[in-house]
Amino acid sequence: MCGERGEAEEREEFCTHHEKHHRHHYHWHHHKHLPVRGLLHLLLLKLLDEKPLHGSEVREILKSRLNLDIPSSAIYTILSILEEKGMVISKWETAERGAARKLYSITEYGVEYLKEGVEELKRFKKILEFLTS
Repeated sequence: MCGERGEAEEREEFCTHHEKHHRHHYHWHHHKHLPVRGLLHLLLLKLLDEKPLHGSEVREILKSRLNLDIPSSAIYTILSILEEKGMVISKWETAERGAARKLYSITEYGVEYLKEGVEELKRFKKILEFLTS
């Protein structure tokens, strides 16, 4: 069954593949155990649920409202991931002066994901209140 390769090699290859798959799977399908990265996704979705925004506006709002200084590169990476997952859509806007900029909007799927995430955070809040009391 193992052919030319040893059993240990095959087991290592399987484990490596499984770990990569599990990390990806956990992040998007088991958001009920929200890691910090998941919180940033929810924050961006929450802001876009209020109104469509440019990436630079997202960064400024996070700084002014929540005192979070998130690098632009991280914000654009998250926006790109959310767009790939169908939670956000973007369109290019061209101004009379200056470069074209992307305007990001939340989709219905993004709204549903946000609602689920917020409900899970509410349950998690009760746990935190119990632990910190």
